Amino acid sequence: MGDDEMMTEAEIDAEFERTQPIGNAINALAQAELAVAAVDEMPPDVAVRVGDTLRNLCNRKGAP
Repeated sequence: MGDDEMMTEAEIDAEFERTQPIGNAINALAQAELAVAAVDEMPPDVAVRVGDTLRNLCNRKGAP
């Protein structure tokens, strides 16, 4: 699409829906980083759970 072409509302909606999972994954990672930064020292069991959760999010079927 050239700079002078406009997207229709339907095209914008379709692109938003197509890229929504990417945005969700980025948001989840950002939230996890904030949670990790909020504590000075994470207990080992919590660190394992956070790692498992991040791995699960990244390995989900259909994940970007």
